[in-house]
Amino acid sequence: MQRRLLSIALLSVLVLALASGIQTSAQPRKIVIYSAIEEKVTTEIVKAFRARTGIESEVLSLAAAGTLATRIRAEKAKPRADVFMGGSADIHAPLAKEGLLLKYIPRTLAEAKIDKQFYDPEHYWHGWYLGALGILVNRDRFEREIAPKGVSMPKTWDDLLNPVYKGHFAMPSPVTTGGGYIFVATQVFRLGEDRAFTWLKQLMANAAHITPTAPATVTLISRGEAIVAMMWAHEGFVARLMGFPVEVILPPDTGFEIGSVSIIKGGPNPEGAKEFVDFLMTPLPQGINAAYGMRYPVRPDAASPRGAPPFASIKFVKYDRVWAIENRDRLIRRWQTEIGR
Repeated sequence: MQRRLLSIALLSVLVLALASGIQTSAQPRKIVIYSAIEEKVTTEIVKAFRARTGIESEVLSLAAAGTLATRIRAEKAKPRADVFMGGSADIHAPLAKEGLLLKYIPRTLAEAKIDKQFYDPEHYWHGWYLGALGILVNRDRFEREIAPKGVSMPKTWDDLLNPVYKGHFAMPSPVTTGGGYIFVATQVFRLGEDRAFTWLKQLMANAAHITPTAPATVTLISRGEAIVAMMWAHEGFVARLMGFPVEVILPPDTGFEIGSVSIIKGGPNPEGAKEFVDFLMTPLPQGINAAYGMRYPVRPDAASPRGAPPFASIKFVKYDRVWAIENRDRLIRRWQTEIGR
């Protein structure tokens, strides 16, 4: 009798365990995303991802990829997020070297026909959008305060050194943002390192604001709290579509980012993270990013940003991305030591 009761008890435990497992698997899965993309674009993308896969997303949006990378490093003993979305490859690649990212070949990569220069050959990060650096100008303040002095709108990086812009220039920090760092590296490739830092010191004589995030710089220009800025061109196009008096200039010898996505090693839901990366390689999310964020897709068959010049028409500096990634920490230290902003 005792043996029979024990068998019934064990059977009951097994049935309850199976039932619990079935219930758990039926519940919606969830991934945690650290996003360096603005909230509107991020929201639309995760909404489309949920519609396609049924997977929910918990998102921390902060348009400062360098700050998110610092957070990932701080959490390496117990990662809290699954996916790092947005920000340049220049910021994702060091995380891979530090062993903080999970290697993964997206199931959708082959059919996406993405140029190999836009993803890591070892598959720790994958580009899904492109962005070009530009000069943003508040047209109203420029025409009111600068044009009467006989100065034309800036066309080149060197035009930003004009003393007429003293106290009127803004840019995002190279310490906390990918755009700020790519701007510094762009000047290094354009001028050589020592000349570039001399040039950057001259530029900083005109600077009123070095912002911790890219959107903060756009806000200053849009509201007229700065007259000229270095910023992602797509941010300027978005501001212009919203009705702000923002002019966007794409100077020769500019730089560009490979906006990337990576999977955080040891995150709570690696399988869900893989599905998200698979999704970002498809046309829909890249088209959403183009429509709302005015960024260029890496897929040739995805929709491009309306009203923006073709990516191929922009004149880029000869940018050695491998060198820029390998020397990022050193160049940032030099910026902090010599410029201190």
